Amino acid sequence: MQTWLVHMRSPIYLLRQLGLSGFLTFQFVVGGNALVTLVHPLFLINLIWDCIGGIPAGDFRLMHVLAAAGFGYFVSASLGFLGLWRRGMLNRAPILLLTPLYWLLLSAAGWWAAREIVSAPSRWNKTEHGLDGPPRLENLTSALLRLNTHITELMHRGEIPQIWIDATYNAANPRLRPRAAVSG
Repeated sequence: MQTWLVHMRSPIYLLRQLGLSGFLTFQFVVGGNALVTLVHPLFLINLIWDCIGGIPAGDFRLMHVLAAAGFGYFVSASLGFLGLWRRGMLNRAPILLLTPLYWLLLSAAGWWAAREIVSAPSRWNKTEHGLDGPPRLENLTSALLRLNTHITELMHRGEIPQIWIDATYNAANPRLRPRAAVSG
């Protein structure tokens, strides 16, 4: 939201910088995300109103609203699933069942940010990213262990020569250079 507002202080300049296609993409991606976040609670209120009695059961409009809500949550969860799949974290996919709750919390954060932009424009609550570290660390550790095993096997088979630096190098005398020796 703040990114959109800052860039839109001078929309003509932004249009010249990005070109028409880039400008429209910026509006949809950055502005659209902020707008959807703010509109979502209004959409839910309308959906609940229609389900309670605003539209008779079986009416096409009710089916349309329910289908739109279901499709929106499905697309959001599908993108989350794709991200988990690409990171090798499908074991966390059940969390995607909470997508409607996620959207409610996202909307609450969006409205909180909108209120802060009006009441305290110089304040900026940044989101901390990268808190989900253990899976990456586990993957890195696993990869390093596999690499270590592979190198050890190559050394035992004699396929990698052992390289060492001659200990005559003295930091106090930079004219003496290390000498590499190869065995094998």
